[in-house]
Amino acid sequence: CGNCNTHQKSPFLAIFYYFIFFRLCLSISLRIFVKHCTILWKKAVFTARKELVQMDERIKTLAYNLVHFSCKLEKGEKVWISCNGVHPLPLVKQIIKETYRVGAIPFVKMMTNSLERELLLGATEEQQKIMAEVDCRLMEQMDAFIGVRGEDNLTEQYDVPTEKIDIQNRLYDDPVHHQIRVPHTKWVVLRYPTNAMAQSAKTSLEDFEDFYFNVCNLDYGKMGDAMEHLVELMNKTDRVRLVARGTDISFSIKDIPAIKCAAAAISPTARFIPHRCAIPSTV
Repeated sequence: CGNCNTHQKSPFLAIFYYFIFFRLCLSISLRIFVKHCTILWKKAVFTARKELVQMDERIKTLAYNLVHFSCKLEKGEKVWISCNGVHPLPLVKQIIKETYRVGAIPFVKMMTNSLERELLLGATEEQQKIMAEVDCRLMEQMDAFIGVRGEDNLTEQYDVPTEKIDIQNRLYDDPVHHQIRVPHTKWVVLRYPTNAMAQSAKTSLEDFEDFYFNVCNLDYGKMGDAMEHLVELMNKTDRVRLVARGTDISFSIKDIPAIKCAAAAISPTARFIPHRCAIPSTV
């Protein structure tokens, strides 16, 4: 009869309805899951962007200090920005922006330790002389120099033969940097925080970056003013004695000018340098 046929078909209809219900529940669950993941992803991106902005602010402050305090760049002046490694690129970009902002003209040269290693392994005197000739002409036109280094492997050039290093020092570094850059430009050099530096300091990169920027972004102008009375004290001092456990050092700094260093040349730094002294000592 018809009723029997209906009863025979009902199990199949039930299975069909269960299948439709299961698909519907699965679809709703997937939509909820995707929506939840999207919300978490947006939060993660927002947090990352927030951290990046915070880092950018610290980089902006450092770039401002290098341009305005360390080099005191003025409108129309030319600055050579040397970048060693890829990590300092965010800082270098900000230095370029800050240089243009004051009306100065940036010139950028980039190198890495690994590329320099390859060059040095086959370096010749003729090569280094030509490189020095080109860069000497450029350096002679510079009013300032900012050098930033940030490499992952601090011993990348450990296997470069000593004679190759000597060729570079004599024929390139000496004429370009020691004879022109150091005595004739407003210069500052610094390192940029990397995993290699953090490892050397036995800490995490994040912790080392916090330490680095906290120190580099101090108000060195204010610190320099506070160091003036120490300059006066050192300039009128004759004998200096340093005593500690196992150490007894005595020396004279009479008539030796004290040079105040407050991040003007090597950032970060705050120190005094007597030009010369004889040191009888026990260590």
